[in-house]
Amino acid sequence: MVRPGVINGAPPLIPDEPERQGGFPRVFVFEQVFYSIFQHRRQQIIFGERPEGLVHAGTIDQRILEKHQTYLRRLENFPLLKAAHYRQLQDSTGIKSVRGLSEITGEDWSYIARVLKTLELPASIQDFLNTHREPAVVKHFNLRQLLEIVRAGSEGCQYSRFREMLEKMKR
Repeated sequence: MVRPGVINGAPPLIPDEPERQGGFPRVFVFEQVFYSIFQHRRQQIIFGERPEGLVHAGTIDQRILEKHQTYLRRLENFPLLKAAHYRQLQDSTGIKSVRGLSEITGEDWSYIARVLKTLELPASIQDFLNTHREPAVVKHFNLRQLLEIVRAGSEGCQYSRFREMLEKMKR
């Protein structure tokens, strides 16, 4: 006689319980939100809610996934976020020099100096960039663009250059 749950003499997967009614195994209903990604011609099932950037996509294929991952990498390296991190690191460690920060982080001191220069942007421009983190904005306002705005000189020139860049981005 073959017992349910026994495979090739191995211990049963479902323990024998004589008090079970009808001889059927117990069934547990488990509801979990999931979505699937098609990558390298294979389907992966990911448990949890879809990432915010992928909600609009019906099917998540390789190209859409790569675009989303690129956006996440850009957001992680967004100059204003990195500058805030470096400033917080300076405050917490007491290090004032850029070279001291480069020793701690292992990054090039000139890169850190350029990133910290973005903190010289007017507060309203920084607020706009921090609240509008859409992929198009993150892609367009990279470190080079932000430094160009900083180098514009006076605050009025910086605002006008920023507006020009916004118009260019919207086209």
